[in-house]
Amino acid sequence: MTTDTLRASGSFSELIPSSWAYPDTGATRDLRLDLMRGFVIPLLFASHFEYFSALMFIGWERIGVVSTAEIFVILSGIVVGMVYGKKMKRDGLSAVMPGLIQRSVSLYRISVVMILIVAAIRYLPWIDSTIITTFHDPYGGKTFQLYPPMDASIFQVISKALLLQIGPHQFQIIGMYVSMFILFTPLVFFMISKQKTGLLLGLSWVLYLINLGANPSFRPTNAQFEYAFPILTWQLIYVHGMVAGYYKQELMAFFATDWGKRLVYAYIALAVGFMLLTWNHPLDQFPDWAKLHFVPPDTFLYLYNEYFPKSTLGIGRLINAVVLFVAIYALMTRCWQPINQALGWLFIPLGQASLYVFFIHVFLLLAIANTPLPGYDNFWLNTGIHLGLIALVWVLVKKEFLFKWIPH
Repeated sequence: MTTDTLRASGSFSELIPSSWAYPDTGATRDLRLDLMRGFVIPLLFASHFEYFSALMFIGWERIGVVSTAEIFVILSGIVVGMVYGKKMKRDGLSAVMPGLIQRSVSLYRISVVMILIVAAIRYLPWIDSTIITTFHDPYGGKTFQLYPPMDASIFQVISKALLLQIGPHQFQIIGMYVSMFILFTPLVFFMISKQKTGLLLGLSWVLYLINLGANPSFRPTNAQFEYAFPILTWQLIYVHGMVAGYYKQELMAFFATDWGKRLVYAYIALAVGFMLLTWNHPLDQFPDWAKLHFVPPDTFLYLYNEYFPKSTLGIGRLINAVVLFVAIYALMTRCWQPINQALGWLFIPLGQASLYVFFIHVFLLLAIANTPLPGYDNFWLNTGIHLGLIALVWVLVKKEFLFKWIPH
């Protein structure tokens, strides 16, 4: 097809059959967001079940210099802004608060329960709980204990659990979400209700920039998750996600305009550019054919460490997360029917039960680490483990296994 033909069509999106588009039924639940959350689950498994497999060709920052955490937090903010925002628009701020409190209590309770269950597992002599009670820094070579010594008093363990100061590092993002939900969600809705959205976003950026320049970052909660996810930094994408969810209809209307479409195309181009950039990462685990060599290794590592650090949410990583999210959302909006038919059956159930999956995967990780499987250095064995775990979790979700006890 020639350039003239493309130009005559008006835009690339017009080359896609309209029957493929996401059906705008006005439903509160956006299945595109559910599918995106479900897509994060295999990437989560690739990050936490660190056995090199086929999933790593997607999960180890191969679709951009982003991790599952950024996408999860953005999605969480958007969903909260949409669901509770709709109620606030209809019934006012006071009508929203009981639901927010109930959700906060539920999230906090499941976090404390997780911490205490793992604390108890440590005393079972036939189980090696190291994989969920310690954190090994692959760069610094140090191993950190995430729980008090075995001879610590039960009161010390309980007090630290209640303050979210201990726990499996694979679950700590839920602790961040708990604190984010309690500290920022009511404030965001209050500011929006007072029509101070601009001030809200400005204050969010001020906190982010202050913490970006702080060494070390401020950790006001002193919770364990703040070492990996400083809350004053990560609130930026959560708060902006909430605002985007609350004003979703207005944003969708803007992106339907000519200028909005141009911006989407620019985001898509940037997302592709970031993806090509990350393929230059000189990771030893990847074969040479899976890498690009446009950027010298030393230059890439300098750029990565300077502009794309994860814990401080570097400005490059922040931009990449936003443009990648918009690009994927736009793709699903225009090509929903084939994407849903191919992947919806798997990812939508996982996405709708993402909190349940986060809870269950910690114990699956523990189980796999205590099997006699040899070494985990076989690519095909590792791929089988990852795919088998995803299939198992999907079955558990479809069967609603322990849904009565585990929030989902």
